Amino acid sequence: MPETYAEWIKHWYELFPLTYDNKVLCQYSRYFHKTVLGILFDKCSGDEAFKNILQFGFDKRNGCVNYEGSTIGAHCHEAAYDAHMTGLVFGMVVKRKEID
Repeated sequence: MPETYAEWIKHWYELFPLTYDNKVLCQYSRYFHKTVLGILFDKCSGDEAFKNILQFGFDKRNGCVNYEGSTIGAHCHEAAYDAHMTGLVFGMVVKRKEID
């Protein structure tokens, strides 16, 4: 690990030159009034503005079946499900911006 925050940031941007923040993307979008992950996920999963623009699923070959068919947001605050929600929101928001 780098010894200073400045070194850490420099290293981060060497590894990930493009870094996006879901909250910022959503905050400046006309589709959202709140940027809480669960609310964003619910909106992206059920709102007509996001219907059929991208399809997401779980890879059943690797045993990822725990969340399939779950009530929207039922597993919030579980690391894997939060990562799924974050990815879905990011994909939907970027695609919606592209369409608009």
